[in-house]
Amino acid sequence: MLLAVLHRDDRVVGYYRYRGTAKPDTATVQAEKTRKLLRDSRQRISFNATSMRALSVRLNQQIAQALCDGMKVTRLAEAAKLSRWTVRTVGLSSDDLLPSGLPAEQHLAVIRQLKSELAELEESKTALEDRRLSLLAAARRRGVLDDYDLAALSGLQRETIRKMTWGVQPESGAIPA
Repeated sequence: MLLAVLHRDDRVVGYYRYRGTAKPDTATVQAEKTRKLLRDSRQRISFNATSMRALSVRLNQQIAQALCDGMKVTRLAEAAKLSRWTVRTVGLSSDDLLPSGLPAEQHLAVIRQLKSELAELEESKTALEDRRLSLLAAARRRGVLDDYDLAALSGLQRETIRKMTWGVQPESGAIPA
């Protein structure tokens, strides 16, 4: 705390003026932290979704190329852990491919690799969505932001947020103090 004694015109009467900074309001600080965390969460979820789309396209192209090279639908379905109908549909959607001459085992190895990367992204997506849900629940419970602010920051609709957070207990450190 910084105090300054000020005198006017060399009079004996003086007064004190506080020259420190006021402490920020706790609710305002929590609201700003919540805004930042929700913006970051929305950005991460969006990036994850973009990555999943790109990886799904690569997987579909690889499956279509393997079918074009003469691999059996059943073998591809087992490797990709997809239904035979899905594999056939992917193969039929890509009719402009030419045979690449790659061996079947190489196709299967690439398909398994892409499938495992997709599984990792799916786990990451689940973790990100759980974290967002916890943030939303904590913000609603504490009354830091209203439902419209939460909807704007999270990219979800207000009613969806209300339904999602109903009865959810936020994590202990969801919004750092």
